[in-house]
Amino acid sequence: MTASESTLTRERIVDDLAEMLGVGPDELGDDVNVLDMGLDSVRLMSLVERWRADGSVDVDLVTLAEVPEVGAWVRELTGRV
Repeated sequence: MTASESTLTRERIVDDLAEMLGVGPDELGDDVNVLDMGLDSVRLMSLVERWRADGSVDVDLVTLAEVPEVGAWVRELTGRV
């Protein structure tokens, strides 16, 4: 499955991140660094496994950790800007 075939949407990514971080989705703009917001490696791995289990098999932990901004994740995971 390529990023363009991903089952993930912007809304799903932001909602899952907000749930993991215990914040509202409206607090996670494109420029927000999720590591600075408190996302640790264990929760990142949990998100990656959740998304893979739901069909987004191309989710790459290393890529997400290297550029931990919400907007970058949306572009990477959905193939959309």
